Formats: sequence, C-alpha cells, structure tokens
Amino acid sequence: MAQNSLKWLALCGGLAVGATTLAHAQDSGPLIDTLIKKGVLTDQEGEDLRIELLKDAGTTPAGKLDISSNITKLKVYGDARVRYQYDNEINNGSTVNSNDRGRFRYRVRFGATADLGPKWTTGFRFETAGGATSTNADMGDNFAKEANDTAYFGQAYITYKDTDILGADNFQADFGKFAHKFFNPGVNGFWIDSDINFEGFAQELVYGFGSTGKISLRSGQFVLNANSASATDGAIAPSLLNIEQVEVSVGNFTAAPSVVFYGAPSAHDAANNTPVLQQNDTTNFTDLVTVLLPLEYRFKLGSVPSSVYATYGYNLKGEERARRLTNSLTVDDDASMYNVGIKYGSPKNAGEYGLTAEYRHVGNGSYTSMLLDSDFNAGRLNGEGFILSATYNWTAAVSSTITYFNSFNIDRTLATNAGTNGQGSGSADVLQIDLSAKF
Repeated sequence: MAQNSLKWLALCGGLAVGATTLAHAQDSGPLIDTLIKKGVLTDQEGEDLRIELLKDAGTTPAGKLDISSNITKLKVYGDARVRYQYDNEINNGSTVNSNDRGRFRYRVRFGATADLGPKWTTGFRFETAGGATSTNADMGDNFAKEANDTAYFGQAYITYKDTDILGADNFQADFGKFAHKFFNPGVNGFWIDSDINFEGFAQELVYGFGSTGKISLRSGQFVLNANSASATDGAIAPSLLNIEQVEVSVGNFTAAPSVVFYGAPSAHDAANNTPVLQQNDTTNFTDLVTVLLPLEYRFKLGSVPSSVYATYGYNLKGEERARRLTNSLTVDDDASMYNVGIKYGSPKNAGEYGLTAEYRHVGNGSYTSMLLDSDFNAGRLNGEGFILSATYNWTAAVSSTITYFNSFNIDRTLATNAGTNGQGSGSADVLQIDLSAKF
C-alpha cells in the first residue's frame, strides 16, 4: 500500500511539474495511457490524474484557465479558406448564360471537443454561412459586414464510445448535428457532399478480422423536417433519411455496399401514382431507395500513395421519382448514378502534392440533390461530366487547391426550371482556386 502511495505521489509530482500550461497537460495524455496499459495505473487513477493536471494547468499564473472537473481532455481546432470561384451555367434550350459570375469567397470553421471520461464526448463547431451543403460566404459590398458574415452552429453533438458491444472491437453512437462517417470516395464526396452535417442519430460497430481485415457496420437516421402542427393537417411527424452501410476493408481494398431511403410519414408526400408539377427534389421525401456500391483500391506509384475508386448506384424507385420531378408520365427515366476516379498522391506534409481526375453520371431519377456535391452540376440530377483537382501543401497546415468541374445534361429534352433540381442545369462549368489553413 505504501509503495503504491509513493508511486502515485511520484507520478503526480513529475507530471504536475510539466503541466504548467494546458498544452503541457494534454501532452501528458499519451504517457498516462501507456501507464494504464502497463498496469502502473488503474483506469480510475488515470482519469483522476488527467483531471488534476487540467486543474493545475487552468490555475497557473500563465494560463488562468478554469477547466471543468468533468473534462478529461479538451481539443480546440478549426480551419480557414479563401477562394476565388468562377461559375458559368447555361439552361437547356438556351444560348445565353443564366449564371456567369466570378466571386471571392471565404470559409471559417472553429470547434472544440471535450472528453467527459472514458466513454462520453461532446462537441460543437461554428461555421460561416447557413446553407446545408455549403459553408462559404461571399466577399464584397465595399467591406461592409453582410448577412452571411455570421457564425452558425454547424455541429453540436454528444458521442458515446465503448468496446465489446455486440462483440464489436469498437462501438460509437452520435446524437445531434455531426459529420458523417460513411465511406464515400470522390472529389468533395460523391453521393454525400463532404460539407453536410447530418442531424439525428448514427451508430457504428467495428469488427477486426485476420491481420488487416475490418468490417464497419454503419447506420443513420436523420431528421429532414421539423415535428410541427398546423390547423389543416394536424400533427406532422418528421420525415427521416435513412442510410445503412457495411464497409469491408482487407489490405488495400475497400468495398462498402450501402442503401439510402426515406422513411416515416411526410407532409410533403404526394399522391402515390401521379407526378407532382415541378416538385422540388429537396422536399420530395418519397420515391427513393438507392442502393450503392463504393469501391477503392490503394497502391503506390513509385513511393507515392495512389488509388482508384468507383461507385455505382441504382434507385429501385427511379421511374416514379423521375416522373414526379419532371411532371411527365412518359419521361425517359434514368435510375442509375456512378463515378470513377484516380488519385495520385495524398499530401500531408510540406512539399507534397496530389492530383485527382473523376467522371460522374447522375440520372434524373437516381437520387436526391439534397445529398449531392453542390459544386458539380449545381448539385442537381440529370447531369454527367468530369472533375480535375490538384493540391499542393506549402506546410503541413497550409495548402492550395485548384478544382475544375464540367457537367452537362444527360437528357437535354428536359427544360431547366428553378423549381426543381431533378432536370439539371443544361451545362455548368465551375473553377475554384483555394488557399486553406488548418489548426
């Protein structure tokens, strides 16, 4: 007993000396984890020591930062991006540009995560601009602060992590507004825009097998419209977007069969067998059961990490969705969507660069524009084309990226209409030049 007490006092004294700031306290985390694994400290002793170190860091003359005793680890992070963007869009049946503009834009994201013991985490992230799939704000208006110069809560969540749940090596459940974990290869994401923060509930179970094998079972139930009531309709239950995925990775190969579908009652649902005039694709919560198969193979060209990837998807209710979005019973429906791409390089350190080339096809009844990358084909259906992207790292934290998107309608007989995203946008060219920094 005396020996354990002396051991405890020695560890506290040695680590407390090095914890004169919050950064030093957090740097001690790996050492504490190692001592727990080797049996020098128990789990509870390790958590108690983390708390004491954070308290010491918060009360030093240099820091004067008061950290709650409930927090065992605090991480602050963020990024900033400045962008020049040029858009050139032409509607079907027109020779006049409907959207020809150049803009200077910016994005700022700032967040924090707090570990609340061995299993619980909470976090938030502020973001510029309030759209669902874009966090860019435009510069201009003679230096005046505009409506978009506002910080929004892009993320606000509580996470639970554990082991040996249903025999899994790792289990995670997320509640609130958070970034997704679905396998989704493509520039800015293909079938899920990389800027989307889902709202609702998500779960993941991870099982390891063999020397390099891993199976990840993911599920998400995401809220689309608020639970409200009206005098005419009565109570309205929120519509849900459901995503299920089984990711299997063995060595350098990954496959992740997935399905995306709507569920629960919807106030936006129309008659079952008749199309809706100019029904907006982002509020038409019906006729969507899209099965997808994302694939990726990783390899090295010389010493440079590279990969080829592809995704194929098919909406089992694609005919009904195409008819509803185009208000036509005779439309030539296309229920398929796919991408195929190649990546050279995966820049992480200063002086490294990466190149990506990708081709995409999104049929008029294949999916929902709510989830698609908003930079390609204006985020609409009924479009195909290619993407070229190049990134160079000036430092590990600062990089430049140039991306060009080119798309055009698959079915050019469909008239472009602002009321629906299902008919595409004729043709669209987008050039983005970015300077980004992260911390």
